[in-house]
Amino acid sequence: MHVNKTLLVLIILAGALLTACKSGETQDASLADMTREIANKPDSLKVKQLLEARIPMDSVAVIVTKMAIGEVPGVNIDNLADIDAFLYMNRSEKDYEVYTLAMDSYSKKLPLSKRFRLYKKSPLIDKDKLGYQLGLEYVSDVIDRKLTIGKVDKEIAEFRRECGEDEDTYNRFLKAFQVGINTRSPEEIPADIRAEYGK
Repeated sequence: MHVNKTLLVLIILAGALLTACKSGETQDASLADMTREIANKPDSLKVKQLLEARIPMDSVAVIVTKMAIGEVPGVNIDNLADIDAFLYMNRSEKDYEVYTLAMDSYSKKLPLSKRFRLYKKSPLIDKDKLGYQLGLEYVSDVIDRKLTIGKVDKEIAEFRRECGEDEDTYNRFLKAFQVGINTRSPEEIPADIRAEYGK
């Protein structure tokens, strides 16, 4: 069976991304060469070619997320709304559900600053409420990931840099984080985190 060059590139890309995702290793510069061919295509066509390469829908969700947050050298995705619409119109309801659930699950594992980067591109998130949503979610991160004050300080500093001049989102995040901390019982949140961010 003949496989064209673009599909071969995408199959290699998917394998490289998923291997790196499982192993926690950073993709090397050679990945940029492999993805050059799809770099300038519209976002929906990038995803179309992933589908034509028969990449599973949960893997497509991971690849799209990595492209959207800048973890695929030379390839970006900016219009998640177009991708959602394309998948909804061209795949079964079950496939679309697998994709959305996988993207949601994977996004919850992202560090705070990268989750912010992804959420800014999501058509499903109210940008005026983005900071509040991240703040409340981060309370769950502290508990589920058993974060220390040092890790929290570092991630919030990275998030602050990612916000740039968007002071409103950063301040809304801090407010929601504070409120969320104070809705939890004392044993759920380390005392030093509560003292620093819960007052």
